[in-house]
Amino acid sequence: MNQDKGLLLLEGQPMILHIMKTLECGVDEIIIVLRNKEQLNHYRKVLDYEESKVKFYIDLKMDKGPLIGLLTGLSNLESDGALILPCDSPYISIEFIDEIFTLAEEDHSQALVPSWPDGSLEPLHAYYRKECIPLIRKTLSEGLKDVKSLLKKLNVRYIDVARLDPDKSSFTNLNYPNDIP
Repeated sequence: MNQDKGLLLLEGQPMILHIMKTLECGVDEIIIVLRNKEQLNHYRKVLDYEESKVKFYIDLKMDKGPLIGLLTGLSNLESDGALILPCDSPYISIEFIDEIFTLAEEDHSQALVPSWPDGSLEPLHAYYRKECIPLIRKTLSEGLKDVKSLLKKLNVRYIDVARLDPDKSSFTNLNYPNDIP
């Protein structure tokens, strides 16, 4: 897209703001992990949130893909686990959030990952426990940057996407300018 997807406007507001407004209803802390200081400054300026409500962090290492973002977020988390969401999925529903947190309370797997009937996974719409941190570091030390490589090492519970969101709108990614209504 060659633009910061999280800051692209959807209905007059940055995409990430749609996600944050939904999250405010159901989570104790919101952490936003960004690539670098320049991106951090843009987000702080645009979002204008209280530091006590939203915490911003820069990836622990540059150019290590989504896995370093997961490590950065979990390393700065006060809770035992977190729902990880991408900035380009603005239609996350409160029902999705409630259901995945309910499942996380009942199930003690290291990760809860939505899966599609064809076996496709949604590793960036998933719940991860802090106990994954050593395995994330190990995966990164092996030169792997993708979250799916990590999943092979974890005790994962795969959950049908329809159970988490019957109309599946929470999994809609807006990846290209023409995706944005």
